[in-house]
Amino acid sequence: MSLYCGIACRRKSFWCYRLLSTYVTKTRYLFELKEDDDACKKAQKTGAFYLFHSLAPLLQKSEHQYLAPQHSLLELEKLLGKFGQDTQRIEDSVLIGCSAQREAWFALDLGLNSSSPINASLQKREMETELKGSFIELSKALLQLNVKDASLLSTAQALLRWHDAHQFCSRSGQPTKKNMAGSKRVCPSNKIIYYPQVKVWKRLSGEKLQKRWDWRWKDCSTLHPSTGPFLIAHS
Repeated sequence: MSLYCGIACRRKSFWCYRLLSTYVTKTRYLFELKEDDDACKKAQKTGAFYLFHSLAPLLQKSEHQYLAPQHSLLELEKLLGKFGQDTQRIEDSVLIGCSAQREAWFALDLGLNSSSPINASLQKREMETELKGSFIELSKALLQLNVKDASLLSTAQALLRWHDAHQFCSRSGQPTKKNMAGSKRVCPSNKIIYYPQVKVWKRLSGEKLQKRWDWRWKDCSTLHPSTGPFLIAHS
């Protein structure tokens, strides 16, 4: 009996160590991509993109649930070329995570006005026909998504919304510029750096845990970038 318990404990310790090791590896890789624009651009070549239109994710219906299709960089470039868009628009994408195999995941909104004046928003119906899917409000499809897709798309939508709302510096009024990963925005005139921040408060009501997400931003003099996921949580 003691031998069996010893083996079970060792197996449990092994899996705990493996999960922790994977988490640390992914966190370090994401931090590298957030801080190094060249590394992030290189990761786009082998990464996967989730597409949005006016903050609504592209989804495909499969039986009783929705699936979030992924697109490679090559597929995205062909798509933009077909609709007369410059591939520079891909720089508007934001990094939202990565797999255990270091495949980076990005999100790109084709409906919001691009930071480049030559790229306007694309028509929704034409895009849906071409991509064989539908741009659906996330709140309506959330319960029909698997856990991974729901988490990724929620993070992506929040980050895309933040960038869309903070295209100008609050002090100088000048346009801000995002880094390649989308983990920060910089004002070229006064060098102020803005980071997306999420504030979380928790309240127990019976057995339910309620959370409230409050997006804010602060300049670099009061806030430093997180070394983990993009969302900075305070409880």
